[in-house]
Order: sequence, then structure tokens, then C-alpha cells
Amino acid sequence: MLPVLNALLAILYSASCVYLPPTPAFFGFLAVLSFSLIVLFCTISLKKNPSRFRALRLRKILEYLPFVLFAGFILRRTGEADGFFLLDLASVLLWLASAGVNLAVLRQLSEKRIAITFPGIEAAKPRKKGLLTQAVEWIDALVQAACLVLLIQLFFFQLYVIPSESMVPEFMVKDRVVVIKTPSGPKFPLSSVGVPRMKDYERGDIVIFSNPHYNDSKEARVKSFLSQFVYMLTFTQVQINRDEFGQPKADPLVKRVTGVPGEKLMMVDGVLYSRTRESAEFQPVAEDSGWAAWNVASLPRSELALVKNVPLSSEQFDILQSVESIRSSVDAPAAAAEARALADRFDALKSAPDTVTTAPDLIPSAKLEISSVFLAVDDVTRLLLTTNGGALWFREFMTGWASSAERDTLFETRSMQMNILLKLTFGKLVVRNAEMIAAGTPSSAYMNDEVRLSLLSEADSWYFFMAVHDQRNMFEFPSGDEFIPEDSYFMMGDNRFNSLDMRHSYKSRLIPVDSGDPSSFRYRSNLDPRYVHASSILGSAALRFWPLSRIGIPR
Repeated sequence: MLPVLNALLAILYSASCVYLPPTPAFFGFLAVLSFSLIVLFCTISLKKNPSRFRALRLRKILEYLPFVLFAGFILRRTGEADGFFLLDLASVLLWLASAGVNLAVLRQLSEKRIAITFPGIEAAKPRKKGLLTQAVEWIDALVQAACLVLLIQLFFFQLYVIPSESMVPEFMVKDRVVVIKTPSGPKFPLSSVGVPRMKDYERGDIVIFSNPHYNDSKEARVKSFLSQFVYMLTFTQVQINRDEFGQPKADPLVKRVTGVPGEKLMMVDGVLYSRTRESAEFQPVAEDSGWAAWNVASLPRSELALVKNVPLSSEQFDILQSVESIRSSVDAPAAAAEARALADRFDALKSAPDTVTTAPDLIPSAKLEISSVFLAVDDVTRLLLTTNGGALWFREFMTGWASSAERDTLFETRSMQMNILLKLTFGKLVVRNAEMIAAGTPSSAYMNDEVRLSLLSEADSWYFFMAVHDQRNMFEFPSGDEFIPEDSYFMMGDNRFNSLDMRHSYKSRLIPVDSGDPSSFRYRSNLDPRYVHASSILGSAALRFWPLSRIGIPR
């Protein structure tokens, strides 16, 4: 009776996968229905005329039945129309019922029980298997194991290989980590039916989650699911889930929860700040300093030996901290006075006074990118000296920010101070160049002038700082009156200089250093923070089990 019930459940399940042609979902339905009919045919054939061959044939087919039905569930949801929750729920319940009955039937058809289930079938006789038979059995076992492991990974736990150094020193490349998935509420692919979420995450939890930077289309999710199957089937040698450039997708990601529902975040000079609706001021997140690895070069030698890419040397990190100290000590009123003095000096050096009353647009704001402007400072100086309105442009550029030197947040204040440092260095270079041009300084002396070289070296420090700025700073997020919503979280990697995480976009854009200054210097930024909904979190890192020298529970 059970074999017939199993076949009928499979056919009934097929009915929940009906889809109109011509689509992959329709062909998936045909495949599931055809397989279910084969199960019914083999079951009836065995009932009418029991034999060892028919029993073994049915058993082998039933070993694949749950996986074929599961594939049909996925293909059904690749259609253009979204699946209805009740239909998905019915499919899942039918699949569970079929899987349970299928296990019972397989038990009846096991070598030890075939003779009990079908008394007319004789016990198996030992026989030597040929090489081809053994090879087919190995392939069969491999495919079944891959399917079973895929189901286990979806709903229970996953053995995850760390692909990058974004979590150094907690995780090194090729560390093996056990990720527990059941408490996170795993769902059947492309549906909202599954295990209810039983876990809320806390700051400091290390989680694995779907990368929100990639397109979350049905096709992408199907490809991701298929890639996991191929990845396991080829013993982790073939990765078909690739981006438009042919590179393996960084998906899923392993990061640490650093922001929780009900708060907003800000990062300045490597310090993470947070506040809630109940607190008016941002406060440092004390525990974050215990996770953030800023100076990887200072790690113990045993850990440093495992790191392939040290983002900054100890000397570079010292320069970075020095610049942070300098910019935090910038006094806006004193800087404004210095900027006006530089403008006055340039006025005096210009041989032909300006006769216009409005500054010309000599360098459009969109072209004020830091490195390009400093590289062209000599040409800019000559342009300002020879253009009617050049001195007026220089004065407005140097002092325009001072009309409103108040900023709302610490991030914005530090950004203003950095822009001031850039402008003062640039202004001093322009004035020094103008002085030497006015004095008729020979080219060799001009190029080797110590004051000028010192200022260019200073500019290199500012440029270096801005090149790593977005790894160590983040504006208020979410902005305005918004806070991280319920069931959403913010994640960062521990190795903050080598982690493209929820702070960043995969594309950069030219933005002002100081958004409050219309003529601010520009720099290339990929800051684009986003939070991740709990539904995208796949599990929590529970154990680092390989290599044995690094076995332990992630902290």
C-alpha cells in the first residue's frame, strides 16, 4: 500500500507544479510529472509481478524522487508570476509527506526487507561486479550525496570556506567554518515557506548572508542554487556563479553585525558611533574597537604569516593617524584668516589687477578632483595669473567655505577640516609658484624649490589619506529621521581596510570632500551604506574547525 501511496503523492505534488508553456517552469512540470508516472508504473509493475529486478529498479528510482520533486519546486518558481504562498505551502507539505513515505518505502525495499515485503523474491546471491558497474555506482553515490548535502546546507548547517581576508584575524583565507542555519529561518528556494526564524542577532554576531550588491532576480537565485550543486559535485573545483566580468561572485558574504535595529551609525577616524531615538548624541560603540583590525601589520607573527595582503604597512598607518590628528586640530576661524592672507598675497603678485566683479568659472567644481588638481598646480597658477578674474576666483575658492563653517555631525566637521587642509596646501603652492614666476626663477630652481617640494609632499599625505578615507569613515547612516528598521542589520568585516562590505558600493563616484562647500575638492568615493534584512541572513558562524591549529569558536 505504501508504494502506491508514495506514487500518488508524487503525482499530486506534480499537480502543484503546473505551469503553462513555453517556459523552463513548464518543462520542469513535465519532468516532475513524467518521473512521478514512471514511479507509478514501476510500482504497479512490482505489485503485479514481484521480482528482485523490479524491486531494485523501483528502489533506485525512489532514491532520486525527493530530489527530482525538489528541483520541480525550484523550476516552478522560475516563471514570470510570483508563487502564491498557499500554493507554495501546499507544495512544501506534499513534498514533506512524499519524502516521509518515500523513506518508509525505501526501508521496505532494502536488501534485508525485500524478502519480508515480497515473500516470493529470493535473497540476493553474491556476485562479482565489473569495473563499469562499480564506476556507475560511484557516480550514483556521488550525485545522491551532493543532492543530500545540498538539502542539509539549505536547512541545517553549511561548511563554509573563507574566500577572502575581510575578517582577518578572526578568519583567514581557506579557514573552514561551520555555519548553523536552522535558527535563521531557512526557506525553500524562491519562496517564503520554510522554517520560522528563531533568532534575533546581536552586535558582534558573525553571520553569513546573501550579498545585496547583486541582482536578486529569480534567475540569479536559481543560478546560485545550481552553482552550489555543481560546486559540491566537482569537489569545490568548478564555480559557475560568476559576475558579468567572469569572476566568481562574492556571494554569500561572511561579516560581523555592527549595527542593530533602532539605531543609526557614523564612523570617524576608525571609531564607530551610534545613537537611538532616545539619545540625542552619538556615542562610541566601545566593543567595536575589539573587533576592528585596523593595523594588520601589527598582528602577532604567527597570525601575520597567514595574511597574504597587508593593506597598510605600520609606517603608512602611522601617517594615517598623524593626518587624522592634524585634521581634528584644524581651527576654522584661524584657517579662514590664513586663507584670506593667501588670497591677499596672490592679489599683490598679479601684475594685471582683475577688472571683473564676478569670478569666472576657471575650474568647474566637477574637475576639482584632488590628485588631478595638485598635479596641474603649475598650469593652474599660470592660468590664474594671466586671466582677468583669476585672483577673484582664487579668493572665492580659498575662502568661500568660511561663510558657513558650522557642520551638523562630527563626520561633516572632519570633512570640512580635511577640505581646509587641502585648500591651504593648494593655496600655499599657488602663492609660492606665483612668487617664483614673478621673480623669474629659472626652471631648475623652480622645480627643486624646497618650500614647493615640502608642500607637494604634504599634498601627498592628504591624497593618501583620502584614498583610504572611505574604509575608516562613514557619514551618518541612515540619514535624517530614519533609523535601522526592525529585523534589519548593518554588517562590516573586521579587516576594515580590506573589506568591501555594507559601507560600500561596488562602483565609485566623484563627490565633494566637504558637502557644505560649493567649491570643495572632489575625491573618488564608494560610500553607499545599506542594511540587510534578516530574511537575507542565511546562518551564524558557530565553529572554525580547520585547520586544526586554528580550531575554535568565533568570538
